[in-house]
Amino acid sequence: MDELLGWCVVANVAAEGLKHFSPGTKVWVLPPQWDGTESVLVVGRHRGRGHGRFVRLVMPRVHLANFRVRGVYQPAVHRELTRAWRDFESLRQWESEEHAEKLVAFWSLDATVQAGVDKPEKRVELYHCVRWLMAGESEYAIRKVMDPDMSFELGVLFRDQPEVDAVHELRELLDTIETAGVANWRNNELWPVVRTVAGKTQALLSR
Repeated sequence: MDELLGWCVVANVAAEGLKHFSPGTKVWVLPPQWDGTESVLVVGRHRGRGHGRFVRLVMPRVHLANFRVRGVYQPAVHRELTRAWRDFESLRQWESEEHAEKLVAFWSLDATVQAGVDKPEKRVELYHCVRWLMAGESEYAIRKVMDPDMSFELGVLFRDQPEVDAVHELRELLDTIETAGVANWRNNELWPVVRTVAGKTQALLSR
């Protein structure tokens, strides 16, 4: 057997019209190198340059799907994953198969949540804010859920009317608490209802 050189997350390009990769292209995804995981560093075969030679670049994670963990056996892939990059003398690598599997579970959920709308990144952000409301009061999450500029046009953030109705119900509850002027929202008698509606909304957004 070929030598196992390490573990890595693998995904497929899910977007049309990208400059560097064709839809369906397999890419090797490095672990986060900076705060936030909205954009990731990947290695894959370029759609035009050098007859499909491997390239490494930063791309939005929203353009990727079908995350899974695979062993790295190809020396050419391993070289691209590990060589120095810009101001990074060495790039962070996946510590183990288990380390990669944990983040794959999180990224796969995001990929499910964001599919089928025009603003997938904002939908994922809304999903996690709703999840934080389930866990307890969060000033940031409340602001995002109550955003007056949120679009309720189907296809922008929401896939169907039940999602829209659930978010409207959640916003009405939060507005009622805010109107009551309660400093600690969790002391309001409606907060258990907020958590219940947030749970229903989370389930709808992650179908």
